Amino acid sequence: MISSLLSACVLIRTGHGRWQDVIRFIRQFKGVRRIFSVLGRYDVVVDLEASDFKELSSIVLRMGMFAGVVFTETLVEIQH
Repeated sequence: MISSLLSACVLIRTGHGRWQDVIRFIRQFKGVRRIFSVLGRYDVVVDLEASDFKELSSIVLRMGMFAGVVFTETLVEIQH
């Protein structure tokens, strides 16, 4: 069965030493299924679900406005 929810991963680059603050802030968001820190080009990965693109956009824009976030990249799952 195909879910009617949109599934996406948001890759986040944080300011130096801010990844823990970002995780604490974003963990509260509706739709966040998992959030964890990673090594590499990005600092935090967020696995989230939204009911539609409008809701997804709203969530990602709120993430990007947090003071500790430098930039985000959103990968939206495609349905085959």
